[in-house]
Amino acid sequence: MMQTVQRDTFWAISSDYKIMLYVLAAIAMGIFIYGFYRRYRLWKKGVKEKISWDDVKTNFDYFFKMVVEQKKIKRDRLYGFMHRFTSYGFVILFIGTVLVVIDYDFKIPLLRGNFYRIYELVLDVFGVLFLIGLLLAMVVRARKKRPRLRNGLADQAFLLLLFLIGIGGYIMEGIRLAETQVSHSVWSPVGHGLSVLFQDHALFSLKYYQIWWLSHAILAFILVAIIPYTKLFHVITAPINILFQPVKRTGKVSTPYNLMEMTEAQRYESMKIQGVNTITDFTNWQLFSTDACTECGRCDSQCPAHNSGKPLAPRSIVTKIRDNMHTDLEVAAFIAPEELQSCTTCSACVEACPVSINHVDLILSMRRGLIQSQVIEEEAENTLIKLEEQHNVFGKPWSERGDWSRGLNVPVLDINENNEENQKEGA
Repeated sequence: MMQTVQRDTFWAISSDYKIMLYVLAAIAMGIFIYGFYRRYRLWKKGVKEKISWDDVKTNFDYFFKMVVEQKKIKRDRLYGFMHRFTSYGFVILFIGTVLVVIDYDFKIPLLRGNFYRIYELVLDVFGVLFLIGLLLAMVVRARKKRPRLRNGLADQAFLLLLFLIGIGGYIMEGIRLAETQVSHSVWSPVGHGLSVLFQDHALFSLKYYQIWWLSHAILAFILVAIIPYTKLFHVITAPINILFQPVKRTGKVSTPYNLMEMTEAQRYESMKIQGVNTITDFTNWQLFSTDACTECGRCDSQCPAHNSGKPLAPRSIVTKIRDNMHTDLEVAAFIAPEELQSCTTCSACVEACPVSINHVDLILSMRRGLIQSQVIEEEAENTLIKLEEQHNVFGKPWSERGDWSRGLNVPVLDINENNEENQKEGA
């Protein structure tokens, strides 16, 4: 008798366990949605910044290079392999889960026949890459091969949680194939291999299958629930930030207005709004970008101010804004002026960031706030005043502009003679 090739989603699972699954799923999604809405409300506190759809169209090529090819992450070969294996595996396994929901809950028969065979093979292969990537990440962190990485308990816990979810999926597959002995099991090479090992092993048998199934489901729902409350949130916010933030040339900075296009009255009015002093002075996209941070430390590792011992860490600037977004404190309460003034605006941090956070824009916005609040080094303040009044950093009047050349026999063009020559040429 020919066996039907299709997915048996709730194989050996009782109705009570099915109900428990949907209840847990609803709870996890509720916690996730609340967490997302909580952050959304905080982003909305910022000054509204309109999306330029021309920028979005322009960003598609950049988005592909940064998100799909992971061009910046590949610069670190070891960690590049780790991140690509983990991220590609995670995305494919997520897509696989979505297809199961469409197949079972929406009654659209996708996981049948040859499509199901290929589905099983692809998920098994990418599941292995996922686990290899996680193992590499745990080894790198445990042996502290990348000093820029923070090695807190939570960082290792995230990796362990993902690893246990991946292993749990293979164990369930191995038990199911060992019990059913279906002919198409070879299309699941890892599951097929485990089914041979699990033969006559009590712990990995039908007797304990529901326990393995439930533990896998609980771990998966824990992962879903905690995403908006941890740095794992970057799996959602980072791609959005890369796609919607304007791509800027390294070294180009944003200004709150264009003085050349403003009237005197507008210039005077602009003095009241030129800087960031509180969280609500940032734009909503600036606030959103801080939630895209992966805390990878690439910005710190490339920052000349940080590496020379000055009190600036670009990663810290971003995380301080992110972690204080829910407060009404002034920026000066959690970011010292010395940190902001240490920045050389070289944009090395922006160039290194794999998720398109513009640290320099954030820092310059807060620097303008320092000027506005008169919290700035005296020398820097005097330089800015000279620029404003005399259009040069020395504070010298225009009438003395050529004094440096006295006694040096430097030819000086007579303005009146030059005007007469131009008039003759025009005639």
